Amino acid sequence: MLLLYRILFIFIVAIGAPFLLIKALAGGHGVKERLGFIPKRKSGGRLFWFHAASVGELKILSSVIPKIRKNYQDIDFAVSTTTVTGKAKAIGILGDHAAVFLHPIELKSAIQRTIGRIEPEKLIVVETEIWPLALKVALDGGVKSFLINGRMSAKSFRWYRTFRPLFSPIIGRFEKVIVQTDGDARRYEQLGAKRISIVGNIKYDQVLNDGEIIIPEINFGKNENLKIVAGSLRKGEDDILIELAGKSFDRDLPCQFIFVPRHMKDLEGLCNKLKEKSIDYILWSEYRGESVSDKMVLIVNTMGELPGFYSLADIAFVGGSLVPIGGHDPVEPASMGKAVVFGPYMDNAAEAASALLKSGGATEVKNSDQILDFLKTVCDDRKILIDKGERCKNAVKSLSGASEKTVRLLMGEES
Repeated sequence: MLLLYRILFIFIVAIGAPFLLIKALAGGHGVKERLGFIPKRKSGGRLFWFHAASVGELKILSSVIPKIRKNYQDIDFAVSTTTVTGKAKAIGILGDHAAVFLHPIELKSAIQRTIGRIEPEKLIVVETEIWPLALKVALDGGVKSFLINGRMSAKSFRWYRTFRPLFSPIIGRFEKVIVQTDGDARRYEQLGAKRISIVGNIKYDQVLNDGEIIIPEINFGKNENLKIVAGSLRKGEDDILIELAGKSFDRDLPCQFIFVPRHMKDLEGLCNKLKEKSIDYILWSEYRGESVSDKMVLIVNTMGELPGFYSLADIAFVGGSLVPIGGHDPVEPASMGKAVVFGPYMDNAAEAASALLKSGGATEVKNSDQILDFLKTVCDDRKILIDKGERCKNAVKSLSGASEKTVRLLMGEES
């Protein structure tokens, strides 16, 4: 199947060659880098090549690379990303510690050229970034390959299983497959992984070590209302949160609502729904320091500011969980010591959700009435929120340590 995969990729590149040439001449899309024309490493010695795609995966490396550097000063680092935007993010996060470049396309010559320029000892991919040809060429050239912070959802597993003949020969050759949970380990084993270690999620370490968060300056007047931040709110569950806000306002509960939609394409629909319910709102992008009334919803319509708003919260609702999407990550607000609330659909963050529920810090709800009941309880006794916040933070701490274990496995200090 790898042969068919290579033929398909060559065909795609051939079809796109005129476009790629124009982009190369214009200096766009990093075509030269994708073909392996990256600066040749000047120093000799050991080099670890990490590949990550998303900002979350890059942040994982901000926990791993410094730990390696601390005890192994003779190792250099290179980080590749899939997109130009990802490269810019990588430079911002890791530029002081690593050479950053765009991952080569799946052509043997491009991959060999990249490897020849940086001469890596190890190729380490993060979470699910498995490029079959790149890994095969690296492995055939004697580059030891690893997967770290590995995860495999049931949905992803079905896709990988469909193309098992393509991926299994590669996954089976990994020096180590270092995964987050027992479920991830089982799925990777079914895909051919032989040397699997379960260490937990490095993200728990990363959020605990995050730098200073920019806290938004908002004038709430003199009210001491509880701040409920609904983060990563998804279409469908916004109806439930709007219903909740309306019920809260009708009952004069001392609550302030801040909605942070996951996707800006849902913003217009969210605003229209609030208008239909005669609920006042203000957009964060239009906020100019005026007092936000206690019966007005603040809508955050800018990107990348959710951590700052979570820091303001008394209660953090984690979106994508009241509708069957799989839930977003509750770790960030929990690590800040916030009382966390989420719905029953938390498959994408099952380990964290389970730990938070077991700690007594998180609360699972199914509808607006259940959230309203919770609000009534904590409005009468706010000490409950302090206790729940502490329990959430301690639960995250109890899950930490994965980055240390990962580094030891990468360095051969653990079997």
